[in-house]
Amino acid sequence: MKKINIIIICCILAILTSAYLIFIHYSNTTSFCDISNQVSCDIVNKSSYSEIFNIPISLISLLVFSFILLISFHIKKNKEFSGFNRKELVNMIFYLMMFSLLFALYLVYIELFVLYSICILCLFLDILIIVILITIIKLRINLYNAFNS
Repeated sequence: MKKINIIIICCILAILTSAYLIFIHYSNTTSFCDISNQVSCDIVNKSSYSEIFNIPISLISLLVFSFILLISFHIKKNKEFSGFNRKELVNMIFYLMMFSLLFALYLVYIELFVLYSICILCLFLDILIIVILITIIKLRINLYNAFNS
């Protein structure tokens, strides 16, 4: 069950990163990754694009990765979660990560072509999304092959 451990580790890293971004979002201090106008977590994280309906995107990120972490533990133990079996939980993570990747691409576009500033921690979260997505695709393939054998 090595693949699910990768997802768990990525979720923990994403939760910690998102929590820091929430802190910076509401803080009056500058972050350690505020390097220049072109590389600034503060510019990105405090822009009007950093919220949806006055909710910080970093908070939404923290909640999504916390949910994925929770269901990943159920997948690891091969237990149902709220009536969903292991295969359905894997599919749930897959669809969440597909949506997250599309949303991340939109945010990268905003960083590059609207704000002209890159958030290093946001890019780290994007990488974690890609790693989780690739890992969950491999896990889905393994489950599909096991089911059809």
